Amino acid sequence: MPFESLVGNQAAFDRLRALLTGGRPGHAYVFSGLEGLGKKAAALELVQALGARETLVSVPEDKHEIGIAQVQEIIRELALSSDRRRVVVFDDAHRMSDEAMNALLKTLEEPPPGTTIVLVTHVPDRMLGTIRSRCQGVLFFPLSEEALAAHAARQFMLDRERARVLALLSGGSPGAAARLAPDLDGTIARARDLQARALSGEVNALIEALGKIRDTEEARAAARRDLGLLAQAFREALRIRAGAAPPCLCSPAFLEHAARLDPDDLVDRIESLLEHARLIDLNANVALCVEDALLRV
Repeated sequence: MPFESLVGNQAAFDRLRALLTGGRPGHAYVFSGLEGLGKKAAALELVQALGARETLVSVPEDKHEIGIAQVQEIIRELALSSDRRRVVVFDDAHRMSDEAMNALLKTLEEPPPGTTIVLVTHVPDRMLGTIRSRCQGVLFFPLSEEALAAHAARQFMLDRERARVLALLSGGSPGAAARLAPDLDGTIARARDLQARALSGEVNALIEALGKIRDTEEARAAARRDLGLLAQAFREALRIRAGAAPPCLCSPAFLEHAARLDPDDLVDRIESLLEHARLIDLNANVALCVEDALLRV
């Protein structure tokens, strides 16, 4: 049965199975939700279940966005007649340039017969409203921390405590858990190092190090990771104050520091860190985003 290998989001998968059973899939969908929830994998399984010809469009390694030339090439291909159903999957669709999205708009308004377009995104509001309004939405939701910890314990053969750490770091995302599991100890060490730097005020070295890296996907991934680790530390501190389980990520010194902060201040810091991570994902300057975020910590 399609989608059985994917974790969670049974409502989304049940809906997609119903579309397959009905035999009349729509012409365009937006698969949205946090990163690592299986949206792209679900799109590719949909292609397979339909017996369709797949075209995957993503951000080139040497670029920061899906450009108009890529979209125009897809439009030319779709203009050619085909006896086989075609599915075009746009991964990180929010990273299309405005010109690319406008070029795609006409195809969404007048789709070629036998064609389905799937836009995969974790930032749907970055796409044009006219794009979203012409697509059916399929929402993917994070797993609960308990469900993800249980999945991590089975999948990666972790003990209960390490599975809990991985679930916390992954934010409900099985994909994030899979990426973090091989170097879980290294990630925990990095989180503790960032906490120590934040406490000592030694954020300048971190800002300078990230600023010296060329503005590449690697730099962006590192910056998003570091801001996310600090956000998770503040989030755990906030939850512990509300009576949650003992800490698994925060150092005692960081918890002591966080205990002196007003809860609203903790929330503001979490939101600021996550918003700056989001800005980096939307092509903002890495060094400036990291500097601004850390100065607010």
